[in-house]
Amino acid sequence: FLRSDNFNYITHKIKALTKEINADKIFDAINSFSSESEIRFVGGCIRKIINKEKIDDIDLATNLEPNIVCQILKDNNIDYFESGIEHGTITALVKNKKFEITSLREDVFTDGRHAKVKFSKNWREDASRRDFTINSIYSDKEGNLFDPFNGKKDLENGQVNFIGDVEKRIKEDYLRILRYLRFFLNYSKQPHNEKVLRKIKQNIGQISNLSKERMLNELK
Repeated sequence: FLRSDNFNYITHKIKALTKEINADKIFDAINSFSSESEIRFVGGCIRKIINKEKIDDIDLATNLEPNIVCQILKDNNIDYFESGIEHGTITALVKNKKFEITSLREDVFTDGRHAKVKFSKNWREDASRRDFTINSIYSDKEGNLFDPFNGKKDLENGQVNFIGDVEKRIKEDYLRILRYLRFFLNYSKQPHNEKVLRKIKQNIGQISNLSKERMLNELK
């Protein structure tokens, strides 16, 4: 976890967000399950808080497997549905607000479109399988950040960096080409990295194998 120059702002916004969207109920249910159970905000909502954007979706990550998450939600009278349980995602509902809760995981197999995953308890492992550093920032409900790849620094410097090997990350899921362009347009203050451009050009044809639904969602 880290504290930062504008930590007071981030802390305040995350605490306010938790209260505003009634997320306490989910955090308390999972954090109190055992001495090791934990849940954190992750991805877009943290990125948008740091960048002072409007938050429109809430993603959470937990070190518990999805069947346990379901049982905890049921025991605490929290409505949910299994939106993508084979990949570890449960959608909880609190006062008509949706929360996507995904178990920590690592990729066992990827083919550019689909991934086979296994569940994990390692937060850094989960972060390392994500696409960009600016999407691998986690926070507890108190606003303490877990940022193993310095995504906050990249966001503040206007840099869109892949995590790990660029070509490997693209070949895991070719949708990341479109995601890179979207994030570059939204956040970059730097020119394109020539290596990234070269790898995108080499793999651009694979986009035609993606489903129309996934491409449309990204383009929208």
